[in-house]
Amino acid sequence: MSDSNKVKLLGISASLRNARWGIGSQNLIQALTNIQNKEALFTFLQKESELHLENFLNAGRKEGKNFLEIYSSLKKLKGDAGLSNSEVALASALWAAKQEGGEIEHLSLAEYFTANGNIRKEKELRQKLQNADGLLISGPVYFGDRGSLAERLIDFIAQIPVLTAKLYGGITVGAKRNGGQETTLIYQMIDMLNLGFLAVGNDSDTTAQYGGTGHAGDVGMMWKDKYGLETAMGTGRRMTHVLSYLNTSAHLNTPPKVLFLILQESNQIAAKGIQHLVTHFDGSMEATVLDIASMQIKPCIACDICPTHIDVDQKYRCIIKSNNDDFEKLHPLLLGHDMIVPVVVSMKDRNTITNNYQTFIERTRYLRRGDYIFSDLLVAPLLYEEIGSCSSYAIRMMTSFVRHHTVLSRPIIAYLNNNKILNSNQIDSDFSVTLSHCIRLTAGRLLGIHIENTPKYNPVGYVLSANKNLEDEKLHLREKMIAARTQKLLKEATTRLA
Repeated sequence: MSDSNKVKLLGISASLRNARWGIGSQNLIQALTNIQNKEALFTFLQKESELHLENFLNAGRKEGKNFLEIYSSLKKLKGDAGLSNSEVALASALWAAKQEGGEIEHLSLAEYFTANGNIRKEKELRQKLQNADGLLISGPVYFGDRGSLAERLIDFIAQIPVLTAKLYGGITVGAKRNGGQETTLIYQMIDMLNLGFLAVGNDSDTTAQYGGTGHAGDVGMMWKDKYGLETAMGTGRRMTHVLSYLNTSAHLNTPPKVLFLILQESNQIAAKGIQHLVTHFDGSMEATVLDIASMQIKPCIACDICPTHIDVDQKYRCIIKSNNDDFEKLHPLLLGHDMIVPVVVSMKDRNTITNNYQTFIERTRYLRRGDYIFSDLLVAPLLYEEIGSCSSYAIRMMTSFVRHHTVLSRPIIAYLNNNKILNSNQIDSDFSVTLSHCIRLTAGRLLGIHIENTPKYNPVGYVLSANKNLEDEKLHLREKMIAARTQKLLKEATTRLA
């Protein structure tokens, strides 16, 4: 990546316990820039964590002072040393992003939002947000949700329309391993998507989920959670990787290939809605529409080894093969697209619904575990929702498909009354914006294709699968599969890029 195209990632620490601000933020970035390897990074994080704990003790904890007194003393520090738990996780991600060639910056929200909710240096904060290509927000968990500093930031961003189309990623730290980290990341991701951002989770080294998840039961303890730090680093790498695609000057000379997956239908509402989009955007996309809801799809049986074997993407590799199951015939139709639009119709009267939603999601397990066949594709959930149906499908589509190592765009929601869409113009407008994101991402993805960028499924928690993967790697089957995928995309790039 040339310096002129170097992506700018702004790491935002959203904790009132931040140890770094002002010149301390600049010093942190300089220190991270000088760290050459992961071992040195962990040593640095431990040292800075222990310094932060020492500051807490000296501010009154060892004398048993109440936290108001401690907090008042901490605010008098220069902000040039130590790292809070949220900052430790964020520093890990920023270091990894720097290793991938990104340009990094650290920002402490406590420097801009006071404890009583007032904002200061508003113009400076606005400029920093505008100058960044991506925002990586790290903060603590409060009751399975973000802290108030992150909330104020999101409210502030909502007032700056020019920030749309930037990339978002998240990191969160809880007091326990299962302390609400994933719900916090999901809620925050939804809000950032609805503000017009694109969003990613962490990368395939830590199983590609919703972002960085750390646990630290007390002040200065985050450095001990090595796996949590790995998820944070994966998020930094993932953001830099996707931003490098979004920030190229490449252009497509063919329409983007869009795959519509009707997963739940009622009264042909989805079919008609998609037909309208296909007609309305005729010439602007190459559309494939698959009515999954009407197919025969058996549930996943949770194999101990999935996929059944390593092979090229075109090979069906699920153990279920039956005349009463359509997935083997469906498999080749799922490949070779630029954008996936999962489509669901949600109605108050469920008797009108034809549904294969969950069975389809389950059965894509082998596609994900087959080294992320959908990697780096844009996903834009489309929901036709009858008013009063109280659907959770927009969230479910988002959380399921981001685990395929994809890039998320804002869910498109059509509101229904008496089977009529009430916001048709908004749907057209939202889909137009989504297509523009797809074109931009696809051009960069095709331009940047090479074998090193191909993700590899890491079977964390699956011992039998891990053993199988080791055997396959000895036979170089995985390498052959990745090479075949890469060659196919390189060939495609020669014809589709201007």
